Amino acid sequence: MSGPALARGGTSVTIDRHAARDVRGSKRLSSGLRSSAPWIALVVVFGLLVTVAASLAAWRLDRNTEHRLLQVQSRQAASVVSSAIIGIESPLKTAVAIGSATHGNAATFTTYMSSYVGPAKLFVSASLWQVDAAGGKELAAAGAKPTLDPSSATARTMRALAESSTTFVVQSVAAGDHKSVAYAIGAHPLAGYVVLAERAIPANRRVAVESTSAFSDLHFATYLGKSTATPDMQTTDVPIGQLPLHGDVVIETIPFGNTFLTLATSPSGHLGGALGAELPWILLLGGGILTLLTAVITGELVRRRMNAEADARTITALYDTLDGLFAEQRTISETLQRALLPQRNPVIPDLEIAARYVAGAQGVEVGGDWYSLIRLDEQRFAFVVGDVSGRGVEAAALMARIRFTLRAYLIEGHPPEVALGLCSRQVNVLEDGHIATALVGVCDLATGTITVASAGHLNPLLAGRGTTRFIPTVVGFPLGVGVSSYEPVQTTIEEGETLIAYTDGLVERRGESITVGLQRLADAVSPDGPLDEVLSRLLTSLDGNSSDDDIAILAFRRSPTASDKLRHSDQPVGQARSAPG
Repeated sequence: MSGPALARGGTSVTIDRHAARDVRGSKRLSSGLRSSAPWIALVVVFGLLVTVAASLAAWRLDRNTEHRLLQVQSRQAASVVSSAIIGIESPLKTAVAIGSATHGNAATFTTYMSSYVGPAKLFVSASLWQVDAAGGKELAAAGAKPTLDPSSATARTMRALAESSTTFVVQSVAAGDHKSVAYAIGAHPLAGYVVLAERAIPANRRVAVESTSAFSDLHFATYLGKSTATPDMQTTDVPIGQLPLHGDVVIETIPFGNTFLTLATSPSGHLGGALGAELPWILLLGGGILTLLTAVITGELVRRRMNAEADARTITALYDTLDGLFAEQRTISETLQRALLPQRNPVIPDLEIAARYVAGAQGVEVGGDWYSLIRLDEQRFAFVVGDVSGRGVEAAALMARIRFTLRAYLIEGHPPEVALGLCSRQVNVLEDGHIATALVGVCDLATGTITVASAGHLNPLLAGRGTTRFIPTVVGFPLGVGVSSYEPVQTTIEEGETLIAYTDGLVERRGESITVGLQRLADAVSPDGPLDEVLSRLLTSLDGNSSDDDIAILAFRRSPTASDKLRHSDQPVGQARSAPG
């Protein structure tokens, strides 16, 4: 009996040893798991932290990039709208100038506006008004019946505002489901005529300017004025019930006549591409392999950020380059303008002469302002100050043509009114695209008699010690509206008095009556001291160096001894001597 027992006992011992090894293996596995758990947890926590951190960084970088792109595209959209506003204002300015110059000729007005009024054109209606205390009289009309009743209080108020304003007046008009924008613009410096026009807003609130590429990735809404309230909304690409725009919104305020146009924009999609929008979610969903991809993704994010910063630097460099080109082009324009003006004034004994030309503070195109002083003989000289409408090479070319035409007629001996009448035969707005105002005068130094004729130009200023007055002239038609005749006016410049002739850029300011500017000029003139210093003080006092329009000034002062010296001159009176002018 002892053998089996041993056998059984031996078997039992063997079984217990295997069991012991299994228990020890389980303990080692359990211990290994416990030892690696902190590292596993650390890796998991680190991976989650890196995933969340990378996702947040990607989201923030994407938001910043999106906002920058939205700002850039919104500025581009605002530039497009500003260009469209110029396209609206320009034909209205020319129309009211033609109406004023032709004393309300209906045929001329309707012929010019036919290119701008009608279906699918810039305006749906336009009319020319002669404004008076009773509210005005309609002289001509083109296009469909306007939404705004011309006899309404709103229309009368717009006409009154436009007559006294240097810019156009804007009013939103609604009649049932139809909505339009009404414009009113007056003639300056001549008063009495106003052009009313309407531009329809389509029923779907979409207009051509918002269909350009600058608006392709944007939701937009335009508002008349600085408010973004829904009643002030003019055009949009979203249902009205979704206004105002939500999310990342950029507001741009654009000058619009006597008010402002507010442009609100928000992205219609992801401006930076689909990857930037989906990247945070990709990072979250790919957390299991984030440890292997973190470096790649971080490198991609860094690269994207560096590209965004590089793009920002490129855009900044482009703007700097554009600023440089703008300045260079402006310098070229000023050089061309000054080359067309007299390089020096003639030397006339006992006559002090000074002149200034100041280019407008805005724009790079050459202007049409000029001055000229011409010595006719030992006793007489002529002077001209003028202004061609608009800007550009064509305006400058017309200025040069008019300047030399008048100079030739004056040297031939024609009086101012005859020289202007002959010159009016050489200029036509339908052919040249511009009109011009001019003030022409001839002065006799021995007697101080000045003969002046005006083609739509501002009256000259005569300043002495303690007295300042404007020389009244009979204002004729501007050059370019047709063959015209002009009436001369005579006055006397006393010894020691100073005559100042100028263009409208010296006195006109946006939103201000021309009468205010003329009074400011009269108050600012201080004729004491050298004429160069007088003009410098005048420009500084009137802030002329920052005027939007070009300025030309010509001033001369009669010496107290001029008449005596001319009476005793050995050279016969009337002997011509040419000089630059």
